[in-house]
Amino acid sequence: MKFGTDGFRGPSDTKITPDFCLSLGFHAGSVIKEKGYDSVIIGKDTRVSGYMLEAALEAGFISAGIDVKLAGPIPTPAVSFLTATYAGQFGVVISASHNPYYDNGIKFFNRYGRKISQELELEIEDRLQNPNEPVKAKELGKAFRIDSASGRYVEYCKSTLKGNYSLQNKTILVDAANGANYKITPMLLRELGARTINVNCNPDGFNINENSAVLNQKLFAEYAKNHKFDFCVAVDGDGDRIVLSDNKGLIFSGDDILYALASRNKMIGKPKSDKVVGTTMSNQGVVEALSKQGISFLRTNVGDKYISRELVKHDLNLGAEPSGHVIQREFSESGDANIALIQTLAALQELDTTIAEIKDNIDYKPLSLKNFSVSNVEVVESEIFIKSIEKLKKNHPEARISVRKSGTEPKIRAMVEAETEKEKDSILSEIETLIT
Repeated sequence: MKFGTDGFRGPSDTKITPDFCLSLGFHAGSVIKEKGYDSVIIGKDTRVSGYMLEAALEAGFISAGIDVKLAGPIPTPAVSFLTATYAGQFGVVISASHNPYYDNGIKFFNRYGRKISQELELEIEDRLQNPNEPVKAKELGKAFRIDSASGRYVEYCKSTLKGNYSLQNKTILVDAANGANYKITPMLLRELGARTINVNCNPDGFNINENSAVLNQKLFAEYAKNHKFDFCVAVDGDGDRIVLSDNKGLIFSGDDILYALASRNKMIGKPKSDKVVGTTMSNQGVVEALSKQGISFLRTNVGDKYISRELVKHDLNLGAEPSGHVIQREFSESGDANIALIQTLAALQELDTTIAEIKDNIDYKPLSLKNFSVSNVEVVESEIFIKSIEKLKKNHPEARISVRKSGTEPKIRAMVEAETEKEKDSILSEIETLIT
């Protein structure tokens, strides 16, 4: 099995199985032990298969001589934080992020709290071809439980504000997607003084990401119609992705959040605030709006691990994906929905602006994203398909066109951005014809 965009992911009964996780734990454990790691923190989201896979991974790492610290249900960025604060630590998250409950996945973090390098991914992939050979009994690892993980993480999130911002007299609707943030995000906001309205905060193992606003953004308008609040925040199942709205349901995407945070950082003179990182999916309108403030923009491949690598490569602080993965390296090396939330609300206050006013500053280009469920995602790598897309790009030189296979689902993802809605729709129609 190969690493995808975000670790390993697939159905928990056929692909991400206990047998696979036992082998993955042993071989990943053997590799990291050679690199000086002696223990691993394992966190998970709320899907029902998490307990099954946690036990298999735990056994695998222990059989490789690695100690295991179990953090329980906790968001991905909390594992990143804990991994960076414990010495000699490797991090593992059991989650399929925004996928349905029947899928699950495994992703890894290094001692700095970052997604692991491509080189380490390849090394682990290569070892997976070998049989498991547990260490001798006296060399086996041990297991422990971290009971304070959630509390430590919440306190750290609050500390990023340095006591300079309060949410008193604010009401915030939280849609936690019945995922790993179902307790943590409401707790964080209440401790900062807000009143919360909790939606999708009752996980049962099967309802993760079900009818959640982070995936179905039409729900923001419905929430605004049915509830009175100042802001609405939606996070995904593993808590590393965020979408906001105001009290009228006006949506604030990852692109908008990136613009707001970059503008605030530039205004107050934060170090490394002259350049940010986005992806091929980032709207060109945001790039141009940032340029007017003297902030340049680097594009990288889709996936927060690629943003992280680009930030490290250029020693930068801020990067984001339109989908809502936001990395602020001064606080965390991982996409963190909770820190992005409170920092964005603080930025709006410091800029003395609103979500609507921020969006008015950006001349968005017509852009559409479309997913195609297919039986064979490899079609996008065929010679005839590649040539057809190259011809399409040549015929529309001003447009941005991206067609790729998903690294997490059996889907082909297409993005088209053009100067007009008509041109954009025409290009997308041609892509759909090629795929179907």
